[in-house]
Formats: sequence, C-alpha cells, structure tokens
Amino acid sequence: MRIKRSIPVSALCILLALSLTSCISVRKVSDEEIRAGFDELCDDIFKQMLEDNSFNAHFVVSDPSEYGVTFNADDYTLGGVLIDEDEDDDVDRYLDKLHKITRKSLTDEQKTAYDSIEFYLVTQKNYEGLEMYYNYFGPTSGITSNLSSNFIEYVFYDQDDVDHYLEYLKDCERYIDEAVDVLYKQSEKGYFMPGYVADEVIEQCDKILNADTEALVVTFEDKIDGLGLDDKVKDEYIETNKQYVDKYYLPSYEKVKNAVSELKTTGTNDGGLCGFGDDGKALYKAILRDKTSSDMTPEEIIELLEDEMNECVKSLTAVIAMDYNAYEEFMDYKAGFDTPDDVLKYIIKEMESDFPAPATTNYNIEYQNKACEVEGTLAYYVSSRIDDISINNIKVNGSEVESGSLMMYETLAHEGYPGHLYEFTNFYNNDSVCNARKALDFTGATEGWAKYVENCVDEYLDMSRNVRELNRVNNLISYICSSRVDIGVNYEGWTIDDVYSYLAQYYEINRETATEMFYSAVGDPGVLLPYTVGNILMQDLRDKAEKELGSGFEALEFHKWILDTGITAFPVYEDRLEEWLAQK
Repeated sequence: MRIKRSIPVSALCILLALSLTSCISVRKVSDEEIRAGFDELCDDIFKQMLEDNSFNAHFVVSDPSEYGVTFNADDYTLGGVLIDEDEDDDVDRYLDKLHKITRKSLTDEQKTAYDSIEFYLVTQKNYEGLEMYYNYFGPTSGITSNLSSNFIEYVFYDQDDVDHYLEYLKDCERYIDEAVDVLYKQSEKGYFMPGYVADEVIEQCDKILNADTEALVVTFEDKIDGLGLDDKVKDEYIETNKQYVDKYYLPSYEKVKNAVSELKTTGTNDGGLCGFGDDGKALYKAILRDKTSSDMTPEEIIELLEDEMNECVKSLTAVIAMDYNAYEEFMDYKAGFDTPDDVLKYIIKEMESDFPAPATTNYNIEYQNKACEVEGTLAYYVSSRIDDISINNIKVNGSEVESGSLMMYETLAHEGYPGHLYEFTNFYNNDSVCNARKALDFTGATEGWAKYVENCVDEYLDMSRNVRELNRVNNLISYICSSRVDIGVNYEGWTIDDVYSYLAQYYEINRETATEMFYSAVGDPGVLLPYTVGNILMQDLRDKAEKELGSGFEALEFHKWILDTGITAFPVYEDRLEEWLAQK
C-alpha cells in the first residue's frame, strides 16, 4: 500500500524558497522534448514486455532482436505461473514515469497512447496481492486448455525457432511442476477450486491423454516441412519432437490430472469468488475491469445489462407480435455456405462499402484437432505478429459449429473479417501507433468489436430486417443472461437456486441448465463479459455517433474512426469520440 504523506504549508514554502535561491535559472522543457521523452518511455515499455518472456515475445514479433531484445540460452522457458514482485514493481515504476509526463504537451496520438497505457497498467495493478485466489486451470481459459493451442500455433520462421520450440516443449515439466505447486498452496489455504470444476479439468486432461492422434506431432511435421531443411535434419527434429511430447508434454497433463484428482475435495468455497470475502470481491472487480475494458463498477454493469435486457425483450415481443412468420424463418434460417473459406471470401467482397480496405487478406483457416477442442469455444484466431501480418490462423471447432449454419457465418465474421483478423492486422499496420500500444490487451474492446460486426455482416445475407432483429436480440439476451449470472455468482453470492430464478424469467429451463451455468461462472469468472459488455459499449459508440450526425452519419466513416483510433479501452474511445464529433 502506498501512503500519501502531507507536508505542512510552511515547510513547503521554505523548501520552495530554498530551491529558488539555489538555482540561477530554470530551463523550460519544450513540447518536443516531452514528446521525445514519451516515445522513449513507450519504447522502454515495449522492450520490457518482450524481455519478460521469450515465449510470449515470439507471438508478439517475428524477430525480437530487431527491437534490441536478445535472449540467452536459459531464457527459452515458458516463464512463471504467478506474477513475481519484480513485475509488480515494473507496473509501479512505469505508472510513476508516465505520471511525470506533461500529457497536454503530447500529440493527439501520444495522448491516446498515454491514456491506453495508463488504463492497462492500472488494470494490472488491481491484481496485486490477489494471485492465490485465481484459478489458473479454468476449464475455458486456463492452462490445460491453452497450453496445447500455444504450441500448435507456434510459428517456425527459421531453424532457430524449431530449436526454441523444443526447449519450450522440454520446459513443460518445470512449468507444470510450478503450476501444480500453486494448486497445493491454494489447497493449503482453502482456495482450491470446487470439485465440479476439478472434474472438468480432469476431463480435459483425459481428452489430451487419450487422443487417437497427438496434435503436437501432426502440426510439428506440417510446420517444419515449410523450412526447406535437409531430410536427415528434418527427420531428426521430428523424432526429437515425438520424444519430447511423450517425455515432457503428455506427462505434464498426467501430473495435473493426478494433482487435481487428489485435491478436488479440499476446497472450502463451492461458490463464486465473493465466497473468499473482500479479497475475492476485489479480484472479481479486477477481472471485470480487465475483461470489459471499462472502468464501470459491478453495480453499473448490472444496471447496463438490465437496461439492455429490457430493450431486447421489448424488441423481441414487438417483432413477434407484428411478424410471427419472421420468428419461424429465424428458427429455420441457414446461411448456406459450404466451407469456412466461402464465408470469408463472400464477406470480404460485400464489406467494401461499409469498412475500410483490409490491411491483408492472407489467412489460413482449418478445423481444430479433436483432442484440442474446448466445449463452448466455437473458434479462435491467433493474432499475427505486429511486424508480420502475413500469418493469420483461424481454427474452427467442428464439434460446435455446423457447416452452412448462421452460427458458422457469424463465427467466421467474428474471428476473421471484419472481426479480429481484420481489426488486429489494420491496427498493427498503422505506423502512427507505437509498438507499446500494439502489445497491450483490451479484451473487452476487441471482443466487443467482433460481436458488433457480426450484426453488421448479417445485412449481407438474404434475411429480412425482422429476422435480423430477432437474431440480434436472441443472441444478446443469451449473453446478457450468462453475464448477469456471472456477476451474480461471483460478486453477489448467488446460489444455483438464484440462478434458476433469474433465468426462469426469460427461458423455460430446468435445474440442470441453471447448474451448468452456475458451474461455468465459478470455473471461469468473467469469461463471457467481454462479448456482452464490449458489444453493448461498442454499439453505444455507434448509437451516439448516429444521433449526433443524423443523416450525415456514414458507417464507413465511423468504422474508419474506430480503426484509426486503434484498439484501446472504452473510456479512451469515449473521449476520442467526443473530439471526433466536435470536428464534424
């Protein structure tokens, strides 16, 4: 805790007087010098982010040495599980440096960078001291679900990357040992996950361990083929990878499974984070800020969700009363595309009048290996490197997304164009944005944009306005319910009965469904909030622009403003929108 100390006015005056008498002159720092100093700070932050973890750095840039970052042989590890004190100190140090900069002297883009970095650092600081309450093995977003995806999506630019990859694979043993050690410490303190969450983690481990085909073997062979290595060298690498998968990677899942099985009855809290008292609530508030990219309180988000729900119910009721045929059409609607690639090619062509040109149309899209599918995850996009937007991979969960369905169409719009792939590559291609900004994470804003554009691209389908509206509100109601349950369980202490009572207002549900949603909220707190709150806040930005500009509003111009502003937190978007509208 930092304590602010007050200085008596008289003492302050004396110190000021002494300071003045000891100086001959004071040189005013120019705006140009302040701006140059800010750019140096941004470069320092970016370099520090790369240096913190070589594995993460590989997913940010194609060649860290181009940014003055080099790694020693022992730096090629997966890093640590818990945030260490040095990283906490970095946050304080950079906040202190940032606040010493005269913001009003900066350029408009620098002010956006200043505000974005400040929001991000404050968000990270809010997690300090709360790490042991966090579930690092959340079924949807935890270590067991992400470890395989990270290795599968690791790009081989050259032979060095192959060597580093194998070092990371070997490091699974140490990394998982550390993660398992955290589980035992959580158990000792009574912070271990509930048994029903543990069962999901065990199921995930079994899925990896019992897979017919090991994804890390297949994908490795595919990736190394593109390097043009001598056959003998390539075969040796392939054999080493198989050995490391068997010796280090798969046993890591066995260790997790055994530890979770042993500890699954040791937890003392069978409910949400608020069951851990004030610290649990503090952690959930930090998660809310992080996941929504907003500074709204839980109470304000609850009000936002309830207001939006009321509007959705009104719209749904009005459309069905006016046009019941639209409801029947909506229930049976098929988008009709045969393949994911057909969807993306169609959208890229149709979006030209509403969105600026894409920075790239290079992408690879394929279905996930069955062993790596996560229930409830429809697809994912692996962000390109900020200095190489040519490599863009989208993976579709074939068990969740039916070919030809409206869900497939919207999912690919969300992950591809004009969603994540489109937004990230345009952002990375913007030379006026500093690299420090490009390396920050604003999940609420990016998922909000991706959900928002799903509704935009529905206009390109042969679908009536009423059907589109039914699809929009039905989708949003589902997300609102899940998000409201999440807050209720983790912040207000809702029980399964409370969840059932809430959902019964909107759906004909059974207790099993309510129980599943309760379990999901406990297992991965906040996981759906970016999609819900982010979508609402992104649409609010557009609604405000439309209201202010009236007939002068153009979707293309608004979307260009979003892209030019770049990915940031919603309070920053809101401030920049005021400035943009004032200039119109």
